[in-house]
Amino acid sequence: MDLKKSRKKWLTLQMQMSKLQFFSDKDLITRLPVLLADTLRGTGIIAPDHSRVQFCGFVSWSEGTAVFLPVNCCEKNFDVAGAHFLLRALQRYYDDKITGVREGLGDEVIGSTSLSLVLLLVDDYLVNGLYVRRAQEYKLNSGKINWSRTISRQTGFPSKNSPVYLDLETSLSHYVSDCETARIHAAVIREIHSEYGDLLFGGVQTSDVNLELMPLPSGELTAQLSYLDRELSLSYSDRDMNLINALRRYIERSVGMDDALLVGTRKFHHVWEAMIDQCLPRGISVNSQLPVPFYLQNENYIPVAQKGQRTDTVIENEEGNHVAVVDAKYYRAESPYSAPGWPDIVKQIFYKTAVESVVPKTTNVSLHFVFPGYKQVLDSAHIGLRTKGPTKIKPVGSDYPDIYCHYCDPVKLMENYVNGIKNYVLSEKILNTC
Repeated sequence: MDLKKSRKKWLTLQMQMSKLQFFSDKDLITRLPVLLADTLRGTGIIAPDHSRVQFCGFVSWSEGTAVFLPVNCCEKNFDVAGAHFLLRALQRYYDDKITGVREGLGDEVIGSTSLSLVLLLVDDYLVNGLYVRRAQEYKLNSGKINWSRTISRQTGFPSKNSPVYLDLETSLSHYVSDCETARIHAAVIREIHSEYGDLLFGGVQTSDVNLELMPLPSGELTAQLSYLDRELSLSYSDRDMNLINALRRYIERSVGMDDALLVGTRKFHHVWEAMIDQCLPRGISVNSQLPVPFYLQNENYIPVAQKGQRTDTVIENEEGNHVAVVDAKYYRAESPYSAPGWPDIVKQIFYKTAVESVVPKTTNVSLHFVFPGYKQVLDSAHIGLRTKGPTKIKPVGSDYPDIYCHYCDPVKLMENYVNGIKNYVLSEKILNTC
């Protein structure tokens, strides 16, 4: 393999990261540039029968990097900050999945390995700085005494209790900051900062003297990999070994890089549900208490707990007399025709019945949808008798409960999710609607 050619291809792809074009999940494919649509088809993001995009994330193409933000983002958020929070939200979601917080959803973040690798290297550098090698220098009579070395190398003179050594073998530990591994580390971080910096830091970057002054590594990529292997064999600390392994993976990936950068997910509704659940305060867990199905077999009623109801998010007010069942719905909800249909509405109604069975009878249980969006469009969902068209009168002939609709700015939610901030405004709005 031509390493110089592979490296050039890698750098060319990364240079495209500085050219960001913004689009939205669920955009009509016919509105995309033809070359971008072809790239999405080539990567499998767009299926032959799709009329709309089903993807949130980043795709490199001939004109730069296409950023697909969540549906219904305000146009003012079509900027580097919006892309930054999307990248970091995907990172946190993936990290939560692999640590079991959202286990069992059955979907993956595309390109999660490369995303995690880049973020691991950046976050490690921000905490620990450039790699330094710990070295030992052997001396005589200066530093920490090395008794085994002294006994084997020096002549001991007899004394009453033990031999006396006139010269003592000693060692001094010091740290070498300008070593080949540090140069490789600096080159990788400079490359990441240069090409991914806007996405990683939201367009806010400061100069780093340590990186700017560090010389370039010597040798081709194969030589660098060999040097890292040798350095790994001499390392003992977990941080050093983890860092060296990450640098090796990054360089190996730069050699075998595919033609397109692809990081994101086709199933952003799972991310939307996770963000709403994490960002709403005063959440309570009721799933373990909800009724489950039973099947009669041989005169025994057998419960099937794993097939029971599972709510997305349930919150309660401070007094404990109002419980809100919140269903995070990743719908455009720009009109009644792009909002949830019968299955989602019926599911919410059954949630209300189930939750009412496990809370005190005096507790008010309300139902809510939360859609992505920065402005209120739909107010509530209802079930009633058919009419010939819109009416100013609330539908009649039904005792079904109302389901209240709320909208949450996707970029603001991603910012809260990334920074671990609770959305008290949305929570109060939900709990004050009943």
